[in-house]
Amino acid sequence: MAYYFYLALGVLCFIGEMFTFDFSLACFGTGLFGAALVSWLGLGLGWQVAVFIIASLGLFFRIRPLALKHLYHKSKHIKTNVDALIGRKVLVTMEPDEETMIGRVQVDGDSWRAHFPAKVKANEHVIVEKLEGNTLFVTLIKMEEVK
Repeated sequence: MAYYFYLALGVLCFIGEMFTFDFSLACFGTGLFGAALVSWLGLGLGWQVAVFIIASLGLFFRIRPLALKHLYHKSKHIKTNVDALIGRKVLVTMEPDEETMIGRVQVDGDSWRAHFPAKVKANEHVIVEKLEGNTLFVTLIKMEEVK
């Protein structure tokens, strides 16, 4: 009857895995299913614990890294947040002030405060160099880049 306990815990581990998606609870859930099988076969508590530990740790240290590598390999190449802004060509919507060289640019429909290296006209394009706070630091487009 102890195998019911192992099965219930294993199912709970797999339910928890649906919320984490890091394959750790699935390793322990599978180890619990192995312990349930050993218990159902009538072997003692020592065998049940041994199968649980060997299966869980074997999966955790051997299979889990491979699964994570194949499941999440593309997400490392996707630029998000600030990284997605750097290098973008953006539109000048408000010419910079002559004293502060602060103006405004438009990025994907959003208006950003921008610091310009030189005077530019509205409706010209510039490239985002870096971001500090809520201010984009932009650089002028070279003539070779316009083509």
